Amino acid sequence: MQIAEEKLTFYYNGNIKKVPAYHLIEAAIEERGNYLVEFYNEFLIDIYVLLDNLDSKYIAIDWDNTVSADPEFFIDLIRKFQKAGYTPFICTLRAPDEENIAEITAVLAARNIAIYLTDGQEKQSYMQNLGINVHLWIDDFYPSICRDACLLFIQNGIE
Repeated sequence: MQIAEEKLTFYYNGNIKKVPAYHLIEAAIEERGNYLVEFYNEFLIDIYVLLDNLDSKYIAIDWDNTVSADPEFFIDLIRKFQKAGYTPFICTLRAPDEENIAEITAVLAARNIAIYLTDGQEKQSYMQNLGINVHLWIDDFYPSICRDACLLFIQNGIE
């Protein structure tokens, strides 16, 4: 759990500003007093907001060191996404076992949100294999989404 005085820093690339989902994140970050930065510095970033598929309404949110870093903030953000017609879900590298599912469900049970446990597989290809193209990825460890120099990183200013 995040200590009240600690703040999260969110990184985004400027091209995401034209996406309506970004404005929901921006407002939630400002409301909570977290930080939002446009210039990439891996030593300052806690959480990345990466634009992927413009036509999708799916928002993939990591669990460890993302939702778990500030559950209250992310529960509110999930509610805002749902209200705006997006489908947020949890996508984590964790193994698909009952203990992991129970831990996540205990925090998010009231949000009616899907949970995908990739068992260490790259998240982007895992979700695509399920037929789900993601609009935004919200994750503290971008290499878990896809391999180095993938198009997602290049489009979001990470090379």
